[in-house]
Amino acid sequence: MKYSEFRNVLSNSSINAVHRLEIRYQLRTQGSQLAVEDAQILENKRARLQKLIDMFAHQSDIFLNHEHTEEDVPIAALGDYSEYDQADDIDESGVPQISEPAHLGEHQRRYVTDSSGVNAEDIPLLLPSSLGWDWCVLHGHTSLAKKEATLRYAQATDAIHRIRLALGFKSALFRTQVRHARTQKTKSRAWTAVHSVDAAVHDHSRIYSMARDAYIKASDPSGDSPALPLLQVTDLRVDTSILGAAEVGQRNRQLPWIWSFGTSTSQDGTWMGDCE
Repeated sequence: MKYSEFRNVLSNSSINAVHRLEIRYQLRTQGSQLAVEDAQILENKRARLQKLIDMFAHQSDIFLNHEHTEEDVPIAALGDYSEYDQADDIDESGVPQISEPAHLGEHQRRYVTDSSGVNAEDIPLLLPSSLGWDWCVLHGHTSLAKKEATLRYAQATDAIHRIRLALGFKSALFRTQVRHARTQKTKSRAWTAVHSVDAAVHDHSRIYSMARDAYIKASDPSGDSPALPLLQVTDLRVDTSILGAAEVGQRNRQLPWIWSFGTSTSQDGTWMGDCE
């Protein structure tokens, strides 16, 4: 199979995974607070996701023979990566509190499922990473596994780039809006903007971790593949770098690995100076 063809198939699977993460996040964070109208919207999302999964399943038959997959090894399921749901805990006065996730109500349980009764976001996709390197070696699919590993590495690198952009923008928001807010209205507006950026950071963090896990599973464990570090919640904090070197004792403070990973931060955007 041509690299470009497999890249398109993997791109579709990544879109599926992003939709899955969005649905799971909404269920975790809203729970029983999910209104009937929102539950219907979520059901529609699952219906669209099911169509994407069916399309991917047809595509996967072209390049990956799954005749014996269920007998040989279980297909790995996609993780939730819920550790990034509320990654920010900066203690500032006037910060809106985020409610704890609640249990699902009965009307949130009626969602689109496949013929086996499994929710759409819980259906595993047939990929080298979900089958594992050993299975790929046994069935002669190491070439596909290596291709996926290459593409997943690029996906992870892009996610880190987007995380840096978002964190740089968040730092700029603190410097230009949050610190100078004097009224309740301006404080509320500033923190709304900050939380919007936080949501983007958390989304990209889940995508990075998903790509990293797939990269590890699709890579040759005996090879010299470049490493993708584990993304910790503490790596996403910008509270110690908001004031930068102007704060006494902060100039020599070592920043998280994300600021030196891959593309230079000088190429990330105009906000990077706030985090250097």
